[in-house]
Amino acid sequence: MQLGKALIGAIVGAALGVGLLIAVYLLFQIDHVALAIGVALLTGLGVRTLVSTSGHASYTRGALTGILAMAAYVGGWFLVAEVAKARAAAAPQRAPVAIANVDEGKADKTAAEAGEAPPELPKQLDRAPSGAAMPKAVTPGQNPLDYVWLAIAALVAYELGRGTGTKPVEAMEAPAQGTHPDA
Repeated sequence: MQLGKALIGAIVGAALGVGLLIAVYLLFQIDHVALAIGVALLTGLGVRTLVSTSGHASYTRGALTGILAMAAYVGGWFLVAEVAKARAAAAPQRAPVAIANVDEGKADKTAAEAGEAPPELPKQLDRAPSGAAMPKAVTPGQNPLDYVWLAIAALVAYELGRGTGTKPVEAMEAPAQGTHPDA
């Protein structure tokens, strides 16, 4: 079964998958759960490069690959968060923009004297009236489709790591000249 080689291949593939996760997040700011498929694909291909999987199907190797791929995906997001924090801390700080305290009555009188419409308050100062329900924040991981993406990723890693159960097809012998192929 070559479990040692499979473990090394899965770890190398998972490390490459986490690198892909970090690169995609830093370059494109994409944090979709479907990125788990990329991590699973690289983890499974890592196993395939070090272990002869053709004709040697192993459920244990497949399960190991799937578990390591999912652990790499989850752990990769913790690493992405740390990289993003470090990048934000290293970025130059901008001075916060202060919102001027607008006296509505005085602004209305000045605008009315000038023949203009009174200025509107910035959107940041708009508040919901008391008693009104504010929209709930969407919590990550609550979308059922996220679990579908994770299941697909685990299946991809499992299938790549498990290998195929059939041996490679060998060339068939050609029938001798002058004989019927069914003979």
